[in-house]
Amino acid sequence: MLPSARYAYLMTMLCLWTATVANRLPAQAGLTASRTSSSSVSPVSTLAAQSPALRWADSVRRLIDTAVVRGDTLALRNAALLADRALQAMPGDGLLLHYRGYATYRLAERVSMKDEARRDSLHDAVLEWLEQSAAKLPLPETAALRAMAMGRLMANSMVRGMRYGAAASRAEAEALGTTPANPRALLLAAVSTWYKPAMFGGGKDKARALLDRAFAAFATDKPAAGHPQWGLAEAWAWKGIMEADAGRVESARAAYDRALALEPSYQWVRWVLRPALPPTTPSPTR
Repeated sequence: MLPSARYAYLMTMLCLWTATVANRLPAQAGLTASRTSSSSVSPVSTLAAQSPALRWADSVRRLIDTAVVRGDTLALRNAALLADRALQAMPGDGLLLHYRGYATYRLAERVSMKDEARRDSLHDAVLEWLEQSAAKLPLPETAALRAMAMGRLMANSMVRGMRYGAAASRAEAEALGTTPANPRALLLAAVSTWYKPAMFGGGKDKARALLDRAFAAFATDKPAAGHPQWGLAEAWAWKGIMEADAGRVESARAAYDRALALEPSYQWVRWVLRPALPPTTPSPTR
C-alpha cells in the first residue's frame, strides 16, 4: 500500500473508531462523566484541532486505560496493534511510541510471575519503545515507566542489576524532578519503593510518603490533550493495599471504595483486593 493510501486508510479507521468510542465505549467501560474525573477524557473540540498523530495517540490512550481497568489482556494487545498501525504512517512520533511502550508495560503486568522469561522479554521491549519515545518527547511518565521496567528486570538477575542499577536511579530522578510534580511518576515511585529493600533506598514509610505526594499532585493535575491521564483510581488501590498492610482494614476498604467510585469496572479492586479484606465486624448490640 502506498504511503498516501495507507495514511488515508488509517484516518478512515480512526474516524470510524472514534465514532464507536463516542457512542459506545463510555457505557461499556464505566467511564461516564459522572463516574470519573474530568481529566480522564480529552475534550473532542480540543483534539479536533490537533494533529492526526495526537488524535491517534489519544485513541490508543483510551484503549489502554479502559483495558487496565477491566483487566482485559486482549484489549491491551489491540491497543498495541493500533499503535503499531499508527506508527506505520507516522513513524517516530514520540507520544505514539510512549503508548506503544506503555501498552507493553501493562501487558507484562498480566503475565504470571512464574513466567520470568516472558515477563523479562516484555520489559526489554518496554525499554526499547520508551527509549525511542524519550528521544522524541521526554515525558516524566516515560522516565518513570523506564525506571519501573528496569527495576522488574533487576529483580530476576544480578547481572541485570549491575547493568541497570544506576540507569534506573537516573530515570526515576528524572521522572520526579519535573515542576509541577507529576502524579503518575510519584505513584510509580511509591510502588517501586514499597517493594525495594531499605538498603537500596526503599521502605514502606517512604512509599506511603510518595503516595501522599501523588495524591497532592493529582489534585492539580492538568494533562495536555492526548497525554497520560491515568492513575488516580490506581493510587486509591495502592492506598488500600498500604492501609491493609498496616492493619487498618476499614481505612483500606474506604480507599478501595474510592477507587471503585472513580472506576466502577476496576476488576483488580472489585474482585481481588477488596474481597481479600476481612469482613466487617458487626457492632455489638446493647
